Amino acid sequence: MIQSSTANLDGIPAIVIRDDRWAIAPLLVWYHGWSGDKGNVANTPLFLAQIATQGVVVVCPDCVEHGERQTAVGFRKTFNGWAFICDAMERTRAEAPSLVEAAMDLPFVSPRHAAVAGISMGGVIAQLAFATEQRFTALASVIGRSSLYQADTWCREAQQGTWTDDWCAANAPQLHPERYLRGPVLFIDGGLDTDCPASHNAETVANIRRVGGTADQSVDQETGHGFSTAMQERLVAWAIAVSRASG
Repeated sequence: MIQSSTANLDGIPAIVIRDDRWAIAPLLVWYHGWSGDKGNVANTPLFLAQIATQGVVVVCPDCVEHGERQTAVGFRKTFNGWAFICDAMERTRAEAPSLVEAAMDLPFVSPRHAAVAGISMGGVIAQLAFATEQRFTALASVIGRSSLYQADTWCREAQQGTWTDDWCAANAPQLHPERYLRGPVLFIDGGLDTDCPASHNAETVANIRRVGGTADQSVDQETGHGFSTAMQERLVAWAIAVSRASG
């Protein structure tokens, strides 16, 4: 039976989704997008419930400046959105080790395997967290731009010369494929997406493969910056496969 509950994981509010038929199960951390939050126990997304029913504990944290963690400075995103987002992503990435540690301390979470995934902003955070948290052994990014740089030309020009430009250069998976050799990497993208063009992640996949990593891309040609049923099904299949591969 699916159970969804709230948790405080080393100060990070989160939702924990599990199937109580498994006494212990591997971990999947799921990061939400910019306009989202961790969700609520009364409305578990179907794709996350499907993953949990196959013996995976799904932990959905509130990212920095989202959900219960939103502060009075949230209005800044209206005036300097990309810098605000980059700061929130970096701070969320930095706390991944303590989040994983606290999640693995839960009595029903296996300490042997952890995977990470997310959508849009959360997909980028998942990429960054995988690069730095060694306990993550698999990564899936849904419509998360691996170049990090803004896709829109005007925004890209405005970004140049700022600290976010340096941050993107230092952290972009596309520029640092050697950080993605620890386990399988999957990008799930929309072929009509202009915010996260599928071509950006295709280049990253090629770069990771070139340095000896395992990377793949799944593209729904009929979808833009969204999460279609086919894309959700692909994520579910990936989550089940990597959890079973963990033994």
